[in-house]
Amino acid sequence: MWGRRLRYVVGLVALCAIATCPAAHRSCNAKNRAQEADDLLDVLSERVRKIARETGKVPPLAAPPTPQQACCDRSGGICEPDDATFDTPAWRALGFSIDGDYRYTYSYTPAADGKSAVVRAVGDLDCDGKSGQVEVSVTVDGKRTWTRRDPYE
Repeated sequence: MWGRRLRYVVGLVALCAIATCPAAHRSCNAKNRAQEADDLLDVLSERVRKIARETGKVPPLAAPPTPQQACCDRSGGICEPDDATFDTPAWRALGFSIDGDYRYTYSYTPAADGKSAVVRAVGDLDCDGKSGQVEVSVTVDGKRTWTRRDPYE
């Protein structure tokens, strides 16, 4: 009698594990992939802060969403590094390029008065048509404000 109950419990635990493993795996992958935006925006916003400390203004040149073509439009949703992608006056002024594979589109938008700027990463990590966004607002006094909208999408 106990043997039958034990088999039932073990079977139930096994079914629960099988059902949750793919969901846990997808969640873990999404969090790891989303870390890219945090890491690169941290570097980029620090460069903006450094320039603002030295000059009293954020860099004036805006950098449009780069790369132009979303990473999901490429094989596997991954953009491969290409020296020409970030070779524009705005990105060069920020000293920014990406040397490894990436999944986000990055942009830089300074305010007209030169007192603040926004660096943004937009990406569709699972290529389901729904994008997540991470952005950092930087002011000349060194304050950074992070905003995340659906960061694991």
